Amino acid sequence: MTMHEAEQRAHSLGLSAWMTEAIAVGQQSRTVALMCVGFASLDLALGQAETWEEAFEQAMRIIFSA
Repeated sequence: MTMHEAEQRAHSLGLSAWMTEAIAVGQQSRTVALMCVGFASLDLALGQAETWEEAFEQAMRIIFSA
């Protein structure tokens, strides 16, 4: 899924989609791009993962299990 597709899907749900970077610490530290789905204006990610599909799955689990 592209960034544009993720933004469209999030918008249809009343959410935002954005990307952020994190540093994965371990024996070999590295920078990881994380896909976020939630409320960008509040900096509140409901789903956060390395792929858009996983991020949307996490967000939907939070929204629909409440």
